[in-house]
Amino acid sequence: MNPIGRRRIHKVNEDFFKTWSHEMAWVLGFFITDGHVNKKVHSVYLAQKDEDLLRKVASLMDANPTIAKGTGIRTTPMLIINSKIIKQDLERLGITPNKSYSVAFPNVPEAFLPAFVRGVIDGDGWVQDRGYVMNVTTASELFANGLFAVFQNWNLRSETTSELTKSGKTIYRIWVKGKRALPKLADIIYDGAGELFNDNKRIRMMQHAVKSEQTILQLE
Repeated sequence: MNPIGRRRIHKVNEDFFKTWSHEMAWVLGFFITDGHVNKKVHSVYLAQKDEDLLRKVASLMDANPTIAKGTGIRTTPMLIINSKIIKQDLERLGITPNKSYSVAFPNVPEAFLPAFVRGVIDGDGWVQDRGYVMNVTTASELFANGLFAVFQNWNLRSETTSELTKSGKTIYRIWVKGKRALPKLADIIYDGAGELFNDNKRIRMMQHAVKSEQTILQLE
């Protein structure tokens, strides 16, 4: 990894994960999907292809925006934060070393669930370019069940599937399907989001809502 600027981030708001907020919930969604807690040292990492989103996370956490650029096989940019307190708070929220197969869906207050789910989708979500299908991929059955329960509670057309990887591990996909379901999900998770989202995923998810509005205007 070749860092831009200084190798480590020393400045950070160490109270960031102590109090729930829409911003904290969105960042937590990122860390639970794309984050990693170092087992040996007091460091946490957030890997994300969209470097702009990493800079938004760094800004929210009052962290120096030092982004490590991947080289060779590892090409994904990574935000590195060194803080014992941040590491402990993330572990308290369920983000532990080697979390991929065991992380549970956290106990997120209902008011902050939309922001958290938006972070999860920004991290590990896929939205079909035609806007009919969205899914989130996880290796944790506990997390898959929790996210599926949220989608069911929001009365979205959803389902969970599983498959074996080449290495024999099981991965789970939590789906939301339908040209009505995706705009409905978008209405929930992007309400009050400001600029904290992946642009392409939002556009794809909301395209049929835009078409419906245009049809109504034409009929009027």
